[in-house]
Amino acid sequence: MIKTGLAVIKTKSVYDPAEESDGQRILVTRYWPRGLSRERLSLADYLKDLGPSVGLLRDWKAGKISWAEYERCYCQEMRQQQEKIEELAIRARSTTITLLCIEREDNPHCHRHLLKSLIERQ
Repeated sequence: MIKTGLAVIKTKSVYDPAEESDGQRILVTRYWPRGLSRERLSLADYLKDLGPSVGLLRDWKAGKISWAEYERCYCQEMRQQQEKIEELAIRARSTTITLLCIEREDNPHCHRHLLKSLIERQ
């Protein structure tokens, strides 16, 4: 967790239980997680455009690109999403936000950690 002003930006897996300390829970995956309802996820928002493109995710999962290449490509894709990233940075200044993805929280190779860094830079 990194403090930004008075707020905190957290990351979690969609399979981790919702907690009051999560604040606004925001799903940032291209695909909706199977078998999970919006109510069960306790979502404030679903911003699928902040997930990696289908092609980029496919190349990473297939082992066709390194993590460094994935990171570079993801950050390049997110240049088109600056408005949404700025909106999240504004939210994070006034409340806690939690970025959700289907990957386990202890997986360092997840775009939500990259997204968190992009938000913090705003």
